[in-house]
Amino acid sequence: MGPLPLWQAAALGAVGSLALLPRLLGWTYVFQLDEYLPPRLLASLRRRIAARRWQTAALPLAAVLLLLLAARLPSDLRPLPLLASALLPLGLRPGFAARSRLTWTQRARRLFAAAAGASLVLLVLGFWSGPEGALLPGLADPLTVLALSLAALGWSPYERGRRRAFMRQAERRLGETHPLVVGITGSYGKTTTKVLLAQLLDVPEGSCFATPASYNTTLGVCRAINEGLRPQHQVAVLEMGAYRPGEIAEICSFSHPRVGVVTAVGPMHLERFGTVERVAQAKSELLAALPPDGFAVVPSEIRERARLLAPLSARLVEVGRPGDRWWLEGAEVVGEATSCRLRGREGEELELEVRLFGRHLLQDLLCALAVAAELGRPLPELAERARGLRGAPHRLEVTRRGGVTIIDDAYNSNPEGAREALQLLGQLPGRRRVLVTPGYIELGEEEEESMTELGRQAAAVCTHVILVGPRHTEPVHRGLAGAGFPAAQVSVVADLEEAQAVLPKVAGEGSVVLFENDLPDQYRERP
Repeated sequence: MGPLPLWQAAALGAVGSLALLPRLLGWTYVFQLDEYLPPRLLASLRRRIAARRWQTAALPLAAVLLLLLAARLPSDLRPLPLLASALLPLGLRPGFAARSRLTWTQRARRLFAAAAGASLVLLVLGFWSGPEGALLPGLADPLTVLALSLAALGWSPYERGRRRAFMRQAERRLGETHPLVVGITGSYGKTTTKVLLAQLLDVPEGSCFATPASYNTTLGVCRAINEGLRPQHQVAVLEMGAYRPGEIAEICSFSHPRVGVVTAVGPMHLERFGTVERVAQAKSELLAALPPDGFAVVPSEIRERARLLAPLSARLVEVGRPGDRWWLEGAEVVGEATSCRLRGREGEELELEVRLFGRHLLQDLLCALAVAAELGRPLPELAERARGLRGAPHRLEVTRRGGVTIIDDAYNSNPEGAREALQLLGQLPGRRRVLVTPGYIELGEEEEESMTELGRQAAAVCTHVILVGPRHTEPVHRGLAGAGFPAAQVSVVADLEEAQAVLPKVAGEGSVVLFENDLPDQYRERP
């Protein structure tokens, strides 16, 4: 078979590009969730292929059959099976049924338009080279991911320039308002610590600014500062995430923090960094940026302590254990609150009552209290403010609905946090105790064993477990079975919507239900 006429190749490429548009919309949304990082988009593609093996194999097979048919037909009929191949992406189902939607930012529009152009060029060149181009539509998802990656590569010089401009703008805004900048990072706990610290510091005579929600990337922090920082803000609390090595250092380069908090170093995001040592190295970028007259609040039992603290030249304020600068003791759940006592190495003692539950949230509270105390806030004032504190949404929030106690820990999950959440599930009074979970993500090589251990821990507490995602939760299921948990008391569902339908059958009035983690759309088995 020889090459097709250019006009035929162009027509087939145009049809194929139109058929790819629904896939392109879906993958652009996933790309946005993946912070526009091509390696993470490729990881999302691998997960989708693994979850849809038969569909992944069926589409290329159909393309091969259409190619073979085209080879046997006379040249005047050959475009018909090639046209059918160009339409193959329309046969992919189900589509990208997501709980949220693509936000049409300028960057999303640029990437979508460039990827649409790239896919058109790839398809036209494929068909022009010969009928073998019929194979390309059979690789609809890989082709779309390739087009988006090429678009990101093409736009990267422009995006770097915009990034630098936003950073300079944020630096100017900070220079004009002169707030004390507090940077907070950690494998987990950083959002809760930020929210609690902002409430402790926000007083009429000294207003506090905090980055909203989970705005913790370079561009997210820039946007928060540029749009939200005002002259009355005397303190700026910035959450700093690490999606790649150097990102925290980049945020520090324009924000110039004087106070730093590292809440935890753990296996979260091992998929990105490979080892816990590299996670600690990424978090240490915040401590490296602190000036000698600043200070850093760090739990004394934090993992990789030596590596984390190696670049620190500021004053170290360790918290957590008796004898540290600050620690909490006597924590006890009393009704709908936790009572505890703040102690200080210099004899300070303060009784507290807070609407927070679980050891890891109390650790976040301790970090926030330590910063506030080191900044000179009177301890009695902190005790008064602690009574009204509210944690970050979906982090061990306890509510009651229709006679059922709900523990909402759905924002994200890690082995330590899940262990604390299960302990709280066992402590609260209830006739039945139900766990709803999709397990963990981004734990790298530790993920399978951690999820198996989650199953073993749940077996000791729960009367029923609802596993969200049959394939991903297999290790949790094995852990439950290995601990002797009755199979009849395990429900395996495809998504959270199906879990909500099962719940009334297994958790009636007087029950306690723990929602532990809720995966982003790019991790769902039914995307």
